Amino acid sequence: MEKLVLIDGNSLLNRAFYAIRTFSTKDGLPTNGIFGFVKLLFKIIEDEHPELLVIAFDLHAPTFRHKMYADYKGTRKPMPEELVRQVEPLKELLRAMHICIAEKEGYEADDIIGTLSRAFPDKDVLIYTGDRDAYQLVREHVTVCFTKRGVSELGRLTPENFVQEVGLTPDQIVDGKALMGDHSDNIPGVRGIGIKCSLELLQKYGTLENIYAHLSELRPSVRSKLQSGKELALLSRTLATIDTAVPLDVSEEDCRLHLPFPQEARAAFLRLEFRSLIDPAIFAGDASAPDGPGKIEKVVCNDPSALPEGCTEEKLVALVFGADALHIAVRGREYLYPIKQDLLDGFFPEQLKPVLERLLTGQTALVTADCKQLLHRAAALGITPSAPIEDVLLLRYLNDSNRRPSTCEQLANEFGCPTDCLASALFFAYDEACSCAAGTAEETLYRTLELPLSHVLFDMEQTGVRVDISRFDEFSNKYRAELEEFSKRIYALADSEPFNLNSTFRLSEILFDKLGYSTKGVKKNNRGGYSTSAEVLEKLAEEHEIARLILRYREIQKLQSTYIDGIRPLVDRDGIVHTTYNQMATTTGRLSSANPNLQNIPVRRENGRELRKLFIPREGNIFVDADYSQIELRLLAHFSQCPALVDAYKHGKDIHAATASQVFGVPQAEVTPAMRRSAKAVNFGIIYGISAFGLAKDLGITAPEAQRYIDKYFEMYPEVKEYMQENVRRAKQDGYVTTILGRKRIIPELKSSNFNLRVFGERAAMNMPLQGSAADIIKIAMLNVFERLSREGLRAKLVLQVHDELVIDVPQDEAERVALLLREEMEHAVALRVPLTVELTTGVNWYEAK
Repeated sequence: MEKLVLIDGNSLLNRAFYAIRTFSTKDGLPTNGIFGFVKLLFKIIEDEHPELLVIAFDLHAPTFRHKMYADYKGTRKPMPEELVRQVEPLKELLRAMHICIAEKEGYEADDIIGTLSRAFPDKDVLIYTGDRDAYQLVREHVTVCFTKRGVSELGRLTPENFVQEVGLTPDQIVDGKALMGDHSDNIPGVRGIGIKCSLELLQKYGTLENIYAHLSELRPSVRSKLQSGKELALLSRTLATIDTAVPLDVSEEDCRLHLPFPQEARAAFLRLEFRSLIDPAIFAGDASAPDGPGKIEKVVCNDPSALPEGCTEEKLVALVFGADALHIAVRGREYLYPIKQDLLDGFFPEQLKPVLERLLTGQTALVTADCKQLLHRAAALGITPSAPIEDVLLLRYLNDSNRRPSTCEQLANEFGCPTDCLASALFFAYDEACSCAAGTAEETLYRTLELPLSHVLFDMEQTGVRVDISRFDEFSNKYRAELEEFSKRIYALADSEPFNLNSTFRLSEILFDKLGYSTKGVKKNNRGGYSTSAEVLEKLAEEHEIARLILRYREIQKLQSTYIDGIRPLVDRDGIVHTTYNQMATTTGRLSSANPNLQNIPVRRENGRELRKLFIPREGNIFVDADYSQIELRLLAHFSQCPALVDAYKHGKDIHAATASQVFGVPQAEVTPAMRRSAKAVNFGIIYGISAFGLAKDLGITAPEAQRYIDKYFEMYPEVKEYMQENVRRAKQDGYVTTILGRKRIIPELKSSNFNLRVFGERAAMNMPLQGSAADIIKIAMLNVFERLSREGLRAKLVLQVHDELVIDVPQDEAERVALLLREEMEHAVALRVPLTVELTTGVNWYEAK
């Protein structure tokens, strides 16, 4: 039998909309619902291989049910505006794919699906929906596939498993709704009859009619409810019954699915910026199609010293190291140098050095997916590149920092290239990225900051930072002793034999069952136990020592596993660790670090700070450390032009003490250390759009008191409030915010119907110009410091960057000169309305130098 797939368009679009985070096209059209819908559609086609496919939609018009019962679906909230905007674009996309759309005024998608499920008795029918009304349609050769969670997890109801899964037969579904109603559709049912009662009645008597025929056998209370509610029961059954005889003009040929999809579908995908969904296997290839790759000639190369033909005459050549081959693309041709998969064919990577050396030291610019990665590969082969190198993923990231980096295989998918034409795909990605960035701040950032910085980061990664491997055992033993001591104290307070402190379920039993601590506001986890998250434990820690000890245990355990056990195997034979810096991991432009992550070493507690003792300079050297002082607050003064803040920084005043004086209403001379700490939390909290609740939690005070602190702050610095509000207003208007260098962050969350997402978007709009500008400034400083060290022939090396801090490994005879250089370049990276200042320290390890 041929297979017919029927999809409830509104239901699955709605599911996809709420399952996938908000994102949009560059012109502001939200597309998360369409994206999720199409991903599921492709999965259905791949899994089921249907010959026929129809997508049914509701129309925005009253149906026969509304005319019968005015309050039908009366309790439903209106569709969010950003979902409404996606309905027609989805239909346009489906039409471009030549997929049959069925809709009819006066009827719902359920009725259309019900009718079509009966219209072709010689087909095997699969119905995809999130609406449980469709359960009644199950019968031989009709299966309902329903969404359990989001759009990815599907259940399947067939005549064979229906009763076991649902507890009723398909024919009993409408009678069930007649009795218990349906809140989602505002079908009334019989007042007082719930799920349990309706199931018992139908399982015993079979049908609604038979239940009423046996009223005398029922309990008086149930009998009374059924007698008084009979009219509503009959109405509810009619409302819940899917019409399977809708007059539709849909033929079998209309339903037929035609694969591959035509080029007009590919163009529609490009308009929606769904390049990642363009799979060459399901889109028709057409060499003359606009935006298409056309025909790519593939050439397998047998000489590892021979450059591809015409390579040196080209301005651009694309280069990709694939798992199976070195790919080099000259426009229209893909040259493949096979890499050995066995002992018979292909080349070892080292054998490809001649062709790589000629490319990397030539005049032709090389288009790569990752410039820094190519530099590392070249270094491993002993090649020092001199050719210009382009970084496609870096440029794409600058165009939209919400977009995560793609693999070359994914780029081939996006641009409709064969999967063995990875370098050619880079060309299309590069052309698109250049076109998007042309004439914008992103282009300037790429050329003058981010691309040059990738070379600096390469040098830092190659250099690495030295560690004192002899002290790892010392720290490990210390942590192990602390963990043992904390364990004993926890067991004693729990009055328990030793148990697994890492088992959240066992910990939940101890805290909430055995010790009887309050579970108010504590969520249960998947196993049925109560959460023992840090947030829950912090609340318990206010009153219970055992919770404080568990938190300390977890903290020490993390130090041990992440920074002692985690770093030890990454140390090379020379005692050096080589972290990897990522330029494309954050939406603000900040760098991140991995393997090991040296930017997240905890420094709030002495235990974490002491880990910095493990990091030491080379023999005979010292560390020179420079850290921007309150850079984000200085940027706040610069952007807001707040006279009080600008004056304080120009005259070197203690900004935290000044804020404390105003917030607590005391002369500055009487500000206590505790007051200053609270004011510091307010100052930095304002940058992140902190709420009164969040500040109260940080300071251990009440929310009203925290709100008073915030109000006093804005009384003192009203221009800051105006600046923050203006950031949010402009972000809502433009869809993005920018940094001091014009780095853009698109914030689609601001248009979300979800309150929490909107609040997140507003905080991002307040903070990103500050945090992103701080990232811009430290990157400028890194470039300038690196260039000065090189130009002046110094042996000192930049080895660490952590947020607003730079660490240089310096020969002692250069220390004074390097410290002066570091201060000059960091403090003059940009010109602000207030001075940029750095705190300079030196030491024989990172702990001393900080």
